[in-house]
Formats: sequence, C-alpha cells, structure tokens
Amino acid sequence: MNIAMISFTGNGRTLAGKLAGILMLEGHHVSEDTKCAGEKDSVEYTLSEWTQAQFACRDALIFIGAAGIAVRAIAPFVRSKAEDPAVIVIDEKGRYCIPLLSGHIGGANALAELIGSRIQAEPVITTATDIRGKWAVDVFASKNGLLIQDLKKIKKISARLLEEQKVSIDFQDTDIGEDQRVAWIREMKACYPKDIVLWEEYTGEEKIDEPDISVGIRYHPEWMNTLYLIPRTVVAGIGCKKGTSASQIADMINGILKKERIFEESLCCVASIDLKAEELGLHEYCSAYDLPLQIFSAEELQKVEGEFQSSDFVKKVTGVDNVCERSALSAGGQSRLLIRKQMGKGVTAAFAVKEWRIRFE
Repeated sequence: MNIAMISFTGNGRTLAGKLAGILMLEGHHVSEDTKCAGEKDSVEYTLSEWTQAQFACRDALIFIGAAGIAVRAIAPFVRSKAEDPAVIVIDEKGRYCIPLLSGHIGGANALAELIGSRIQAEPVITTATDIRGKWAVDVFASKNGLLIQDLKKIKKISARLLEEQKVSIDFQDTDIGEDQRVAWIREMKACYPKDIVLWEEYTGEEKIDEPDISVGIRYHPEWMNTLYLIPRTVVAGIGCKKGTSASQIADMINGILKKERIFEESLCCVASIDLKAEELGLHEYCSAYDLPLQIFSAEELQKVEGEFQSSDFVKKVTGVDNVCERSALSAGGQSRLLIRKQMGKGVTAAFAVKEWRIRFE
C-alpha cells in the first residue's frame, strides 16, 4: 500500500515514526507528515489541502490524533467505496486503531488489524459482517482483484447473510476450463461457511433463476439481480492500418465484446506489433480506456506457438503471418485464445484470456 500518515503532537510524532518503520518492513510505502500546517517545499498547506492531495494519490491515510479531526478533514473529499482510500485513526497513545473509511474494498479493516497486532492497539471494527463473523463479498473481491460491477448490490448480499440466509455463487463464466473450475469449487466448499453455496447446487425452498453472485468475464442480460465480480484477465491483440482512429479501434473491440457477452471491464491490456508502436489511434484508445499497451517485435511474435489464421499479405508487410492473435497470446503470458481474428474497418482484433485463480482464504 502507498500510505500517507500525519500526526499533530509530540506523542503522535513518536508513534508515527515507530509505525512508519513497522509498515515499511511489511512492504508498504509510507510518507510521514508531522504537522498539519507549515512549510513544505516553501509552500504553506493546511490540513484540508494535505488531505485533498493524499486522497488523490494514496491507498491509505492514517491520522494519529482525535477521530473528530480526521472526520472533518476527509468529509469534503469522500466519494464512494470504490474510489476512496482507506482511512484510519489512531490515538496518540496507540491504544485504539479505528478504520473510518473503506474498511473492506480499501483494506482499512485489514490494515487496522495489522497495525493493532504490531503496536498492541485494539482495532475498533464496526462493519456488521465483521463483527458478526460473516463472509464479506467486497473483501473477497478485493483480495482477488475482482471488479465489483454494481456496488449497490453488495448491501443485498450482506443483508441476506446477516439474516442467516444462503447466498449462491456461480463460476461458470470464468473461461478457465472445467478442471480448474472443479478445483475452485472443491476449495470453496472446504474454506467457506455453509451459507455460501454453489448456484448449480442450490437447494433452497424456492428455485432461483439466477445466482446472487457471478464470478467471470461474461454477463447474462436476463440476470437483473446478480452481482457480477469481474476479473481483469482479457487481452486484446490489435492490428490496424496506418492512421486508424481510436474510435474505429474502440468500435471494433467493444462490438466484439458485446457480441460475446464479455465485460469491457475485463480487458487488462492491449497488444500489437512494433510497427504500430507510434500509431496515434492505438495510443489514444489505450489512454481513453486506461489500458497499458504492450508492443512486440515480429521475431517475438513469430516464436509464439499455436495455430493461427495466417495471411501472406500480413507476413509480407510485418514479417509475421498474424499480428492480432499472436500479440494477444504474447501479452497474456500463460494464456489461451478466447476469440480468434476478427476483421473490420481497417482493424483486426483477437482476444486471449490469462490464466488466473481465486483464493478463498
């Protein structure tokens, strides 16, 4: 985690210095401020300005002082649990460690428990699922790097668990292969409480037409109440004519994904050949969708093993018989082709899915 920490008193500064060392040994990066107003790089800053700046670039903020100070400082900048950093308050004596914001998705609860164990402070956890010992879907998603498609549906899941009702989960649209899916199901059953059940094995009093939770890259338009958890595991391999616009690339990619019922959010990167390294439309598309662009030489692409839709013309121009399929597999590392070469409007696109796994503990 990239953590910012601020304190306001002598005792607080002493604790901040100790805690910074502890957190850095745990692998975190810590930026420590020991005052809320004064000189910093010859510029005066207030607590509000400091907090606003940290909200924009940190994973977690730690206030060593009164909880009221932290609450007033963060109030103008709170947006949503999907965007807000973890916020923790520790009293200057180090007796209590209180997660104020983003307890689950942001990791504030876990960070508070870590800090508590290291400085013998009592973590004050207030989220209902935690104090009742219930499974939390947002913690599960965060630990596994899964995007929560609709945060509002988390409340329904948590409410059912708190009312001792069963919650069904589905892994059928993960595109991981049946053997791995079976292994996940076996592990889930060994680790999870009995109120988390496999959708296909659900035996409740009433038949349910859709799962409560679906983990995977694909969606079902008829599932209106399902909470989707999306892994970012899909790689788009792209070939294009010179001067192809970002909108042409976007239309091609999004059109294919829509046809295949694959979430746009499942994309993790775009890949192409080095001849397209300076293609403006490709860079503009990646910038607009916040995706990294990976570039490979013809020699690197030629080494990729597999059966590809070869083109003599493409080989003559680029030095390799297929750009999009080979690029997708190259960027995916341990991956397999998900969608073979598609062509249209000066763009060729293919998609690979990376190998990935879920951890249940």
